[in-house]
Amino acid sequence: LFSTSFHVAYNYLNPHFEGQEHLSFCDIACASTILNTLFPSQKLNQSIIYSYVAKAHMSNGITLAKLSLFFQICGVYSIIRYSDHENFEEQFREDIKKQDNFIIVNYWRQYYINEKDYIHKSGHFALIAGFDQKTDYVLILDPNATRFPHHWLPLKHLVRMMSTYDKMASMPRGYLIITHQNNNKQSDQYRIYL
Repeated sequence: LFSTSFHVAYNYLNPHFEGQEHLSFCDIACASTILNTLFPSQKLNQSIIYSYVAKAHMSNGITLAKLSLFFQICGVYSIIRYSDHENFEEQFREDIKKQDNFIIVNYWRQYYINEKDYIHKSGHFALIAGFDQKTDYVLILDPNATRFPHHWLPLKHLVRMMSTYDKMASMPRGYLIITHQNNNKQSDQYRIYL
């Protein structure tokens, strides 16, 4: 799939990709990957991001709105797309095809943990790194990389997983867009001070 897919985001993000350092750091790992892609001379890690910015905004996890605020604090512009929008799937398809977009998806997932003999259910954040129009699959850079290495997922399945309700946020899930072209224009002048 990779050779026939649209994967500009993968080419930018993968060199800076890091798996999450802690079970609850999927959002911070995604943010770290994007910030290090936009500002490679900064060499930010998840501990620094958590200590200086995210800790103040996290209580029992993080929402799309809080993740957007986090990027704003770091001087990075983002757009939230919630799944309750009437044309959500169509909009998502448009957004993943734009080569200047980095996308962090927030979705509900369930998987069986063999060692513990139970089904894990939780909200999760991951990066979108590619899209194959022929198969209608998206490439996920999952920060829980030890359990889920980079993988392809049917777009419709991901849309269903994003089209769930986040009880903590009292909002639907969805995704966050960071447009790297707009942010890169500022990167020469802007330095993240954490």
